[in-house]
Amino acid sequence: MAESWIRMRGSLVNNPKVIKMARVLLADAEFMEWFGCDGVTSASRCVTERHASVTRRHVSVVTRVTVGALVPLWSMVRECASSDETLRDITLFEVDEMAGVPGFGRAMVAVGWLLEQADGSLQFPNFGEHNTITESRSTEAKTPAERAREYRERKRKESDSEHHDSVTLDSSRGVTHASRDAVTQKRDASRDTVTTEKSREEKKNTSTSTAKLPTCPNDTIVSIYHEVLPELPSVRLMTVKRKRAMATLWSWVLTSKKSDGSRRAESADQAVEWLRNYFERARDNDFLMGRTPRNGEHANWQCDIDFLLSEKGMKQVIEKTREVATT
Repeated sequence: MAESWIRMRGSLVNNPKVIKMARVLLADAEFMEWFGCDGVTSASRCVTERHASVTRRHVSVVTRVTVGALVPLWSMVRECASSDETLRDITLFEVDEMAGVPGFGRAMVAVGWLLEQADGSLQFPNFGEHNTITESRSTEAKTPAERAREYRERKRKESDSEHHDSVTLDSSRGVTHASRDAVTQKRDASRDTVTTEKSREEKKNTSTSTAKLPTCPNDTIVSIYHEVLPELPSVRLMTVKRKRAMATLWSWVLTSKKSDGSRRAESADQAVEWLRNYFERARDNDFLMGRTPRNGEHANWQCDIDFLLSEKGMKQVIEKTREVATT
């Protein structure tokens, strides 16, 4: 089995959150003692304006320490986290040990890459956007190496079969040179067919990759929701289920058509604007905003982002709000 791996951007060392983590670590006494700063370059002096040059020099070094510590930590998160991007029964001490750097957990909390839950667990928000958690990966999924190995094995069997047929003809019938040439031509034609099919498949894959939709901007959608609908419950956790619902709605906006046959959105900017209008229309819906009396099963019900992302919520906003607006 191949070793586990995680995606790491080459520009991660210049990420603003990585730089901020370095500054937080430089103000952490436990880290500074581990880092080996003496009294002249202590944490208290590194963060003063009088020693800005020392601060910049240390930040440049500590950002690289931070990136190096993120690799083993995120690898372990990928192996051990549950599907909701959470590690249970551990504390910030274990995070420091996994990273190999004292105070690392506190620095991750400071930049929002780590959240301490009320039940004592630790959540790594948005981790699933860039890395696959091991337990959620399909056991039937094949790696590129496995597919390549199967392809080579299949071609080897085809070659052996053709060679066997050729030997059988030569030994049992005493075929002529012309017959052997025909067998060779058939084999060459078969290879040409495989090459042509492979070329077609590559072109198909290229065409498909260029037609991929823009990445769903989860953070932007949540920000618009908070801005337009501040009365509704705020979003505190980005769960896998919510990300999946946002991606479904995002894809629908970019691929579906309105009643007049025109596309709802043809670019990421247009899709974001459509979602803003969608939340504004929800604001005009008296039932969703609780401006009409509720009884029965809806007596204590309150609209939230999960409902607005659902198919039922979309029908309520797109269809029923339009009816109210025209009456």
